[in-house]
Amino acid sequence: MSGALNPRAGLLGADEDFASIGRAVTGASARTRSRAWWIAFAGACGLLGVFAAALAWLLLNGVGIWHNNNPVVWALDIVAYDWWIGIACGALLTSATLRLSGAAWRSGIDRIAETTAILAAAAAALYPIIHLGRPWVFYWTLPYPNTLALWPQFRSPLVWDAIDIISFLGVCLGLWYVGLLPDFAALRDRAFEAVQGEIRETDEGRGRRRRSTLLKAQAYGLLALGWRGASTHWERWLLATRTLSGLALVLVVSLQTGASVMLSGSVLPGWHDTLLPVTFLAASLLSGVGVTAALTVLVRRALGLEALITDRHIALLARLMLGLGLASTYCYATEIFSSLLHGDAYDRAVLVRRLSGTHAWAFWLIVVFALLPVQLFWVSKLRRSGLVVALVGLAAAIGSFGDHFMLLVVTLSHDFLPSSAHPYSMGAWGLATLAGSIGLFLALLLLGLRTLPMVSIAETKRFAESHPDGRPSGGPAPTLAETAEAPLWGVSAEFDEAGDLATAVQALKARDFGARIETYGPVPMSRAADLLGRPAGILPLLALGAALAGFAAFMALCLYATGFDYVFDVGGRPRFSWQSFLVPSVSFGTLCGGLATVLALLFQNRLPRLNHPAFAIPGFVRASEDRFFLTLEAAGPRFDPARIEQALARLPEGRPLMVRRVPL
Repeated sequence: MSGALNPRAGLLGADEDFASIGRAVTGASARTRSRAWWIAFAGACGLLGVFAAALAWLLLNGVGIWHNNNPVVWALDIVAYDWWIGIACGALLTSATLRLSGAAWRSGIDRIAETTAILAAAAAALYPIIHLGRPWVFYWTLPYPNTLALWPQFRSPLVWDAIDIISFLGVCLGLWYVGLLPDFAALRDRAFEAVQGEIRETDEGRGRRRRSTLLKAQAYGLLALGWRGASTHWERWLLATRTLSGLALVLVVSLQTGASVMLSGSVLPGWHDTLLPVTFLAASLLSGVGVTAALTVLVRRALGLEALITDRHIALLARLMLGLGLASTYCYATEIFSSLLHGDAYDRAVLVRRLSGTHAWAFWLIVVFALLPVQLFWVSKLRRSGLVVALVGLAAAIGSFGDHFMLLVVTLSHDFLPSSAHPYSMGAWGLATLAGSIGLFLALLLLGLRTLPMVSIAETKRFAESHPDGRPSGGPAPTLAETAEAPLWGVSAEFDEAGDLATAVQALKARDFGARIETYGPVPMSRAADLLGRPAGILPLLALGAALAGFAAFMALCLYATGFDYVFDVGGRPRFSWQSFLVPSVSFGTLCGGLATVLALLFQNRLPRLNHPAFAIPGFVRASEDRFFLTLEAAGPRFDPARIEQALARLPEGRPLMVRRVPL
């Protein structure tokens, strides 16, 4: 069996191994079947009911129920959208950066961060739709062939938001699903073993339970797409996850800096500071990491994963929040001093209204909830307190809401002319809509806790270090010959260590057995992949080509539509104002790159394939848990299973636990 974990101080429990990691994560869903889960889910559904009532009232009476007025045309609807998309961007950027940097502690964080990003983006996606006035025709914001021969206004933020949300969800879902493929296979195999364990039960109650387990195994089998854990699968999987992380990094930076570009297109004071893109990015990162930290503490406590999400993970998230809090403090302080030292009268007036006006509470919400609490993490003891980290993370998210409210509402409520000023007050229906979107987030999160592994099984196992378990290495390995008379697909050998597997590959690769060698295991097998020849790393090149093609195609579409086919001047911009099209073009390019990466991964790995002969190997379900398999597939007339069995039995070291002939 796989042995002790690599002692990367404090990242995993000292007694954890491959099998215990799999059991802890896959068995965690059983811990959600408690009264506390049902109470939380009932509360989330209650908020969803409030959301449904708010949407019904909105459809009957229009967006005026949010107290929008003539100057403040963007009120709680767009404030909430920016807040949710900021959380999503911060969480996704956290996961992507940790993966690209190869940080060892990402194993307990990345799945939670990616799930946070998806759910927050789903909540954000509702706002651009429901604030249209006629949400049932939201697709009019997209370029599609229509009988009116009309184009959407590509310079409009509505089109930007539509393309950005679709692209964000596409890239984020791609990264999330590709990361889940090995975990779905582990869940499939665990459910299959449970079905086999229940197969002899005959009473009616256990029969119903067996049918439920079988349906679960079939569902996870479909989601796993026939993932087998082959060494080539793993190598392409690693490339795909890193490529998708790189695309996500570009997308997040584009979205957050693009929002500041959109605001700077207006003449209103307060939206033209050159540090504004950095402020947007730092604030979104702080809120995203804060929510991720709070959910990490929740998942750790609710699912009993203290051995996989340790105090060190919590402390590192606290350090990250401290650094981002200091960066945000610098950005806000620089903006204030810049307005005082270099701003004109209008810039200083905006600053005064933000600090002491009717809505000054928004600025002080930032200070009290986002900037000051993170300073607690200078104390080492508080960095390791899950409760403190969770509360500070939630406070950072609340402070981020104040930032978006201050930036939009306070600026819009008063422009250059006193006669244009109009006070704004938050209405009950606007707050109800916000509360309902939080209910949607929580309901989806609770369902995810019940059905999905919230800690990456594959990533956690990657940091496990195998060692021999003391079994004798002398004597021939046993051979099962009960399939000798059947037509053979090949011969398989089972190992409990990746090192033994690589030794066997090295010994067999130099000899001609008329067979194709492949290896399977629960984690990437780098040494075996090197011996067999790594697959060509063309995934990043395919993604880059698709991203550039998507960027060029969308930019060309915008230039053609606005410059030739549907000329419509907006805001005095030039006919070919390509700068207005950069953000949606980058978003669409990353979406194309992400789709190309996922499709290329599936095509190169020949997935989906649900009936591969390797699944017929007895005990192969443990290839997703703690066993390694070597297969020699018949590939010519020189294939001789007896000679292969003899070679495996005579290995000087690293002999297999079992050798089997695999029928077709």
